Amino acid sequence: MWEDYLEQATHLIMNKYHKRRAQAKIRQQLLSIWADQIAQGTDRAQAAVMAMATLGNPEVMAVKLAEPLRQQRGWLWLVSVAQLLAGLGLLVASFRTESLADMAVGRVLTAWGFFSTSLNTFHHSGLRQNIVLAMRNVRFGLSRIAWAQGLVVMATAALSGALAAVLCSLPWVFVPNTVFHPVAVSDSLGLALFAMAAWGPWWLFRKRLVTAFREITWQIWASLTATAVYTILLVWNGQFVPPPFFNWQPELYVLGSFVSFFAALRIFAFFFSLKERIEPWRDDEIRSAI
Repeated sequence: MWEDYLEQATHLIMNKYHKRRAQAKIRQQLLSIWADQIAQGTDRAQAAVMAMATLGNPEVMAVKLAEPLRQQRGWLWLVSVAQLLAGLGLLVASFRTESLADMAVGRVLTAWGFFSTSLNTFHHSGLRQNIVLAMRNVRFGLSRIAWAQGLVVMATAALSGALAAVLCSLPWVFVPNTVFHPVAVSDSLGLALFAMAAWGPWWLFRKRLVTAFREITWQIWASLTATAVYTILLVWNGQFVPPPFFNWQPELYVLGSFVSFFAALRIFAFFFSLKERIEPWRDDEIRSAI
């Protein structure tokens, strides 16, 4: 019952999991209306028709339900393009300055930016509309939640950046030159400690940070905050700088750490959202769409 209606109301949702969840919520609303009509003595078939009429046009509903996810995909594309342009800019600058650090970071950013931009361009339909929806949100997603919860997100991100600055400098202090390959050991420990710094605070406060795992715009803000704290600490005190980065300029810390923090948070948000069944809508938003 209502299968065609449910399909029409969710056909713009590309994510199969979100599509099933949306259909389940719409079906729940339809069943509630249908039960009320039956209780009033309406025929079952007529009650089913009246339930659909009460919820309204499924095409209009489809547009409203798909908008949050399409907007976030638009932001993902914009971030990917920004990373690609930043990488190309560093490569061009490295040819003029003959800086090996600029060239190394530029290559990584360009490769990652090209991969993510290609994925976000060819994997999703309606790209132009997604970008328009993203740019229409001129407040960058700040207006969708209470400031108190937003401050918790930013504070957690700042803690992540500070931990990364402290922990990632430790292996070079404790790993002696007598180790069979001190650089390899220190790099491996550095990556492990960065994972702890990038994911630890989010795991610790995960129950209060659902917004950060639902909203890509807040993941961007969180990554910017972590990047700012990390870069400020490294520039303020050279003891926080791991030896491989001793000749990096501040702009390299900003670009490299933003990509790292954003990728780490996206990975954590993906798995946490699957585990906790976090959807792109809040309950009040899907009720208003219905």
